[in-house]
Amino acid sequence: MADFLIEKVAYSEDGEHIEWVLVREDKGDKAGPRIPVPRLFIADLIRLGKAEFQTVVKAANGKLDRGSEVRLYDGKFLTTSPNKTDRDNLENLPTFEFPPVTT
Repeated sequence: MADFLIEKVAYSEDGEHIEWVLVREDKGDKAGPRIPVPRLFIADLIRLGKAEFQTVVKAANGKLDRGSEVRLYDGKFLTTSPNKTDRDNLENLPTFEFPPVTT
């Protein structure tokens, strides 16, 4: 079981790299509240062995469907497949706007 689940991602203005992730504490049958966290902080936690992350999506039945373990590539990029590309490959996760757009 992972320590935290990555549910959504927010990309840089140019759309090239993930800048923020929406994480939730993995509580087994449930998940904690959603918290936006900078990608580089997640990368540091993984690199230092302080926390493990896994992707998650909401299934059609409303339950959380856990996916792949999140790892690092090149010390700063989040990946589920260490395929030696510098693009973040969590592209199948839904996106969110961060910072939130206010009107």
